[in-house]
Amino acid sequence: MKLLIALNENKGVYSTLSEHFGHCPFFAIYEIETKNLEIIKNEIDHSNQNLNPVEQIMKFNPDIVFSKGIGQKAINLFNEKKVEIKTGDYSNLKEVIKNINNLQNLKNGCKH
Repeated sequence: MKLLIALNENKGVYSTLSEHFGHCPFFAIYEIETKNLEIIKNEIDHSNQNLNPVEQIMKFNPDIVFSKGIGQKAINLFNEKKVEIKTGDYSNLKEVIKNINNLQNLKNGCKH
């Protein structure tokens, strides 16, 4: 299982979480079984007419996306692709990883 997390910065497990998925500067990709962690720069091209942001994220094959905030359209598109959207009241990546089994379902998007 692969978890993709929206981040504000690249400071390893102490990276703070982004308030909005599509505009975060970095993503963490965390392999739950192997505990492998990779932090990558967000290179989503919002102007790409051929691939929407969700389709661009799907190249990482996430099973779960964690975000403190995400648009409803993105939630719907991830749901169509069978990707779970999770959230929680955490401030950094370490807290999310520690609480993987306690993450909450995010069903309603922000008003962006």
